[in-house]
Parts: sequence; structure tokens; C-alpha cells
Amino acid sequence: MNVALSPLVRLAEALNVADAASTRSLLDPQATWILDGESQPAIDVLQGWLPPRAFARIYLRRAFADADDPHWWAGEWVFRISTDGRTWQEVEQGVIAHTQGERIIWMRLHSDPSTLRTVTPETPLRPELMPANLPQPVRLMSREEKLALHFRHTRAGWASGNAEVVVSCHAPQSFIQTPLEVVRGHEALRQAVHAYAENYADTTVEVHHVVHNGAWLAIQQTWTCTNRKTGVRASDQDLNIGIVQDGVFYRWREYYDSRTSAQTREQTVFGHSPAR
Repeated sequence: MNVALSPLVRLAEALNVADAASTRSLLDPQATWILDGESQPAIDVLQGWLPPRAFARIYLRRAFADADDPHWWAGEWVFRISTDGRTWQEVEQGVIAHTQGERIIWMRLHSDPSTLRTVTPETPLRPELMPANLPQPVRLMSREEKLALHFRHTRAGWASGNAEVVVSCHAPQSFIQTPLEVVRGHEALRQAVHAYAENYADTTVEVHHVVHNGAWLAIQQTWTCTNRKTGVRASDQDLNIGIVQDGVFYRWREYYDSRTSAQTREQTVFGHSPAR
């Protein structure tokens, strides 16, 4: 699938020049957008992004169509919005979209709240954390192989507190980036899994959508766990986007609203925001 034909690319191009007609033409009239868990008509969201109400910019970092169903797309972008065109609010987001023909009929946007900051038009984007020296894959993995790896990683690894299973799912130089921390390498992964098992229990993972193409994988899911310290059991909707090849993760970025999660910054291994 030609990335230039992506509805995410065309949406960014139309929105960045405030072309309201072109932007609307990309949406089904009944399209729904779910922004950080809140479902709204896409047209209403769009109206809030366009002049005279606001100015919006999308800096698309990537977009990829599902290898098995090209009506599904996933991507990552930096979103900026301003009411005066001088001072902007910026946040990094993961995106998953379903299309019919050339129109978006459904889309979810998940923000990384740790990346929220005030910028000006001249402020450069933050450098993106990516794996160094990524090798060429021996062969491409299928959807089933990637999903099996994901369930082994989450259900048999994190949910069971089995650090060695988690480590076996990662290349030595891999990393996991969340709104709460960045975990790099096998030893840090072991520490993170032990800390998770000490602080959280009864974890369940329900996958809703999978988008994969080449080494890229996006999984939209619900993660539920109980905080052992507070007794709070909560679910958060996640959109995870990363690089998976030859049976292991190299990069796994998790977009979720840490404010609605049972997990807390104080109960992570490193306990700091990676973006600041």
C-alpha cells in the first residue's frame, strides 16, 4: 500500500493548510473519533481544530496499512493546537483508523500525557527514541506469529511476573517506552517485571485490533490490573506501536492515559517521565 495514499497522510496535509473542505472530504459523515477514551462525532472534533476556533498541525512520523486488510491503518504523529497561532500545545499520539473507500469511518487517538508541553511554531520536535543498528530481518513474521509473541509477552510474562519470559521476547538492545518510564535492555526489563509483580495483580489483556506491516505492529487493547497497595482495579485502553522481527521486540511504545490506569508513577522502577 502506497503510504502517500494513507488517510493519515492526507488528513495531515489538509489540516496543516486549514483546508476545511478537503479535511471534511476524508471523513464519512457518520465517522466516530475516540480521543483518549472519549467518543465524539469526527466532524465535531474537526470543527474544534479548524479556524476560527483553533489552528492545528499534524507532524506525521509514520503510517502503515495492515498487510492483510488495507482498510486498517496505524501511525504515530505529533499533534499541535493553538487558539492564536503563536502559542501551541503539543502532544505525541498513536493513531489507529478504519477506512471505507477513501474515507475514515472510525479512528482512535491515544495521547502520551508525559509529552504534553507548550511550544512555539519554531520549537523543533523532540528526537524520537528508536532502536540503533536494527538488523535486516531473516523473514517477515505473520499476524499470527506477532500476536502469539504479544500474548506470550503480556499474559505469560508480565501478567505472571515471569521476567525470563519477558526478556526472551526482546532483543538485547530493545526498549519499552510508556508515559511512566523507558525500560532499556534485558536487565532493566527484569527489574521492571519484578516491580510490576510486586505492585499489581490479576492482570488481564484483551486485544481489540491488530495492524501489522513488515516489522511494524500496532495493537489496540484493554489492560486491566489491580493495584496491590491501593486495592484499586482499573482498566486502560492502550495503543502499542513498535518493531517486531525474527520473534522479538526491538521497540515497543505504549500510548495510554496514565491518569485512568491502576499503575502509578511512584510504583514503577524508574518513576520518571521519559519525555521531560
